[in-house]
Amino acid sequence: MPTHPREAEGLSEREQQTRLRAAAFLVVGLPIIGYGVGTGIAEGSPALTILGTLTALAVSIGAFLLWRKQGGYRAIRPGIACHTALMLYLVAFSGTEHARSLWFLTVPLTSIMLLPPREGTAWSIGAIAIACGLMFQAGGLEGSHAYSSIFAVRYTILALMITGVLCWSEVLLERYQIRLQNQNAALKDERDHLENEVIQRAALEEELRYLATTDSLTGLLNRRAFMAALAGELTRSQRLNSPLTVLMIDIDHFKQINDSQGHPAGDAVLVHLSALLQEQLRSIDKLGRIGGEEFAIMLVDTPADAAGIVVGRLLEAIRNRPAEHPESHRPIAFTASIGCTERHPDDDELTSLSRADRALYAAKQDGRNRSHWI
Repeated sequence: MPTHPREAEGLSEREQQTRLRAAAFLVVGLPIIGYGVGTGIAEGSPALTILGTLTALAVSIGAFLLWRKQGGYRAIRPGIACHTALMLYLVAFSGTEHARSLWFLTVPLTSIMLLPPREGTAWSIGAIAIACGLMFQAGGLEGSHAYSSIFAVRYTILALMITGVLCWSEVLLERYQIRLQNQNAALKDERDHLENEVIQRAALEEELRYLATTDSLTGLLNRRAFMAALAGELTRSQRLNSPLTVLMIDIDHFKQINDSQGHPAGDAVLVHLSALLQEQLRSIDKLGRIGGEEFAIMLVDTPADAAGIVVGRLLEAIRNRPAEHPESHRPIAFTASIGCTERHPDDDELTSLSRADRALYAAKQDGRNRSHWI
């Protein structure tokens, strides 16, 4: 009876061993039982023929059920019972030299190794007691031959010794398997705990990384993250000699919005502006909130003439799309000023952003709600 890897999934180690042992019993035992059936037919012994045939059927059916993962020990017991009955018959009618009685010594082997150790041991001891009784009564049975007392005693002692050794080894094996299963369960729990801890730490690190680089209100890059991104983009554009435009945006009269309509309204304006800017920009452009009401933009691979079109579109969108008050849902109109600068050959992140900031200051000095280039 082969043990398929797919079929063996979910079985305990003890159950898998039982399946393998039953397979061995099937492979080794059936030819022997078949020989016994043939002998019974040749000798004209209906009892031997019937017992041998029933044993072969019971063992085969039990092996098939085990292969189908059905029945468990219940599938094995009928085969064990038929096999024991056949062996007891051979003890009772063992021939003149009692050679057939030696087959009975397979009963402790099959019962203890295929059944749970304690059940198999009890079954073996019971069968030995019956066999011992048959030996002492064999002379009175028709067709049987008497055993000598010394043979019966020695035979019984040998069978009991085999039973004891097998029982002890199976009990030790069972204890070892239980201890191994407990250790494996503990290792699995520890592994699951470590995996959960790793997942939680990874999530925490990701959250900390997000908090360290992201503005909590708008979800944009914070000043530190934007400056790092600007430094990297400046390095790339200088190496490739590609254009880069930096914008600084500041909401006009933002303090008045906070004072007149409350800080929740000011926060709503900031969130609205961040969403509006993201909507107008490309995915390769970078946007960050670098101050209270100040935003910065990197227009990647964008020269001044093309950036001017983007700036005009941003100013128009800000003018025509007011924010909404979070409580009264009234529109909150606002404008913004934009300072613009194109990358210089020797720029770093501080100089380019400082130049955009000066351009922003100039836009405010010119009357706000406009852009200015430096």
